[in-house]
Amino acid sequence: MAQPLRGLEGCSSFCTLCRKDCRCNTCGYCHTCQYLNAHNSGPGHTWAHECNVKLPEPKNKPVEGIGRFLKEKSDTIMRFCESEVFEIQVGKKTYYAHKEAIGSASAVLKRQVNSEMKEGTSKTIKLEDFADDPLAFGLFLQYSYFGGYGYDEDLKEDALVVHASVYVLSEKIEALGLKEVAFKKATALCASSKDPSRPEFGLVKVLQFALPEAVGIIYNGTYDSNTGKAPSYFYEFGSSTETTVKTLGVARDGFRMLLAKFAAVYIGELRKNESFMAVLETYPAFASDVLLFTGTESKITTDSNGNLAI
Repeated sequence: MAQPLRGLEGCSSFCTLCRKDCRCNTCGYCHTCQYLNAHNSGPGHTWAHECNVKLPEPKNKPVEGIGRFLKEKSDTIMRFCESEVFEIQVGKKTYYAHKEAIGSASAVLKRQVNSEMKEGTSKTIKLEDFADDPLAFGLFLQYSYFGGYGYDEDLKEDALVVHASVYVLSEKIEALGLKEVAFKKATALCASSKDPSRPEFGLVKVLQFALPEAVGIIYNGTYDSNTGKAPSYFYEFGSSTETTVKTLGVARDGFRMLLAKFAAVYIGELRKNESFMAVLETYPAFASDVLLFTGTESKITTDSNGNLAI
């Protein structure tokens, strides 16, 4: 008998690789598609996703806003707080987080906290890499406990840079759900850069300050074997070296394509920017990707799920 669909396409956790399941609430991975099926949580692990569970109609009006959010998350957070606390050293900063929280969000950290080697027995994890900056890791901790992260894009000029750092960190520690969140936030930011309803966050700030730095973070921190080739699909939520999911076409890193598309749309303003011109010289792969989109469209568009439309 064919396996029934275990996910709803309208769900925010719907897997874009197999399009048959949602990523699991417990481990953050999709249990249906071939690549992610290798990651499981052992005996007794509940695979059903909450969007596929028929819940009884509430007798009373549901709690709205933050109250409803806390009610939905309280059981999960309580479960996290029953687990051991690990010390995590990121650069010169030290964080303390529950084993279940970070293990459910990141496959790499899950292996480390469950390991019988030094990390697992000493309850200490050291992250030493340019992508492991304290701010990005702090947002990862937000995601670990609450399923998302907040960064005030209306007041912060470096929002695009922050989303890029979170994206690269997510790939390094295999936090695929967080990687998707960071990509969608960056896409929404770029798509609304000339939104007349948001004059407080203008295009000039993104072009002159954030874009060149974001390009350095993404093109140094991600790998893409198809540089300069037009994309057929993105692998923004999986590993760039993943080989078991078979899809025809050219796979490109989603964030690379977002920055290239953004630069192509606003190339007239950007070529007056010395920092941007220096980036083109420093990262020829980025320059090749920008040429893919130059003269193709006048704006950035998104699909029904908020992802960058090819």
